[in-house]
Amino acid sequence: MEQVYHTSRLIVKYWKNALSHEERKELHQWMSASEENRALFEELSQEPILKKEMGEMEQYHPQQAWQRISGELLVKREMPWVKVISGIVLLLLAIVLKWWYTHR
Repeated sequence: MEQVYHTSRLIVKYWKNALSHEERKELHQWMSASEENRALFEELSQEPILKKEMGEMEQYHPQQAWQRISGELLVKREMPWVKVISGIVLLLLAIVLKWWYTHR
């Protein structure tokens, strides 16, 4: 699975003309490894497919997604403390009320 992700990144960088010499060599080796790889690369490189895929990729904003997820994680982490503090306050209140009723 890691190899698929890595190869996908190489193909995207190829489309954007952002491959280093080593990455270009690695992509060429992947395409040369099998006819299936070459056919997949050629299919993905067709202009209509390429425009569609690049358009879909550009609508995702990883930084915004991470901020939203990390914000949700922060809220979820704070919730157990609220419950613990509420429990302690209720326990102390019960102790104070019991003491007050017994010492009147």
